[in-house]
Amino acid sequence: MGSWVTTALIVLPAAGALALWLLPWPRAAAGVIALVVSLVEVGLWIAALVNFDFDQAASSLQYDEQATWFGDLGVSYHVGFLGIGLWLAGLAVVCQAAAVAYAMRSGRERPRAYYGLMLLLTGAVVGVFCAQDLLLFYVFWEAMLIPLYLLVGVWGGEGRQRATLLFVIYTMAGSLLMLASIIVFGLSEGTFDLVELRYRGDSTWLFLGFAAAFAVKAPLFPFHGWLPSAYREAPAEVAGVLSGVVSKAAT
Repeated sequence: MGSWVTTALIVLPAAGALALWLLPWPRAAAGVIALVVSLVEVGLWIAALVNFDFDQAASSLQYDEQATWFGDLGVSYHVGFLGIGLWLAGLAVVCQAAAVAYAMRSGRERPRAYYGLMLLLTGAVVGVFCAQDLLLFYVFWEAMLIPLYLLVGVWGGEGRQRATLLFVIYTMAGSLLMLASIIVFGLSEGTFDLVELRYRGDSTWLFLGFAAAFAVKAPLFPFHGWLPSAYREAPAEVAGVLSGVVSKAAT
């Protein structure tokens, strides 16, 4: 299987989301389309899993695809899978397909917008697990949060506004610290490519910048203040994705 499979796992759900938003589908069709796209995504992941060489999984990047974006800064579109990344992407696509199926059973309002956001979240989470460039990783990390804000803030319970506000404050604070660490890290090394990075420094501040974002999303005490209200107010399947997929991205 070619290197295109990694990009396909990212692009397929994003394309499905755009199709749901831009085309005038009947209300009943939106969930069916989202479920079909989700199941195709699972099938594509299974095909990638079957063809993956686990003997080289720990040391060799597979389904590797790279295109230079900003050569002078060492920034590129670089995606690929190591063994753990492929398994975590599988966790994401299977859980998202189950969440879409549950949402169909629950009959969510404004289904085209809802299922489009669920598909967009799928593509972003897969991107987090396969990104091999630090800035690209950050783009997917932030893209993962946008649909979550909306899914909780629009389709959540009575306390959804407070839950979303806490979620935004905590996650943005952590994400900005991580962005600062990424910029300092990449510029000091002359590249943002994770395969090429050979950092031998000893910077507690860089570590803390990354750790803050991950600790918020995991979430670890005392950075978990957003969690009770977000889990309580989110639709059931979104709460499942938050605990079963998004927190694993941080961990």
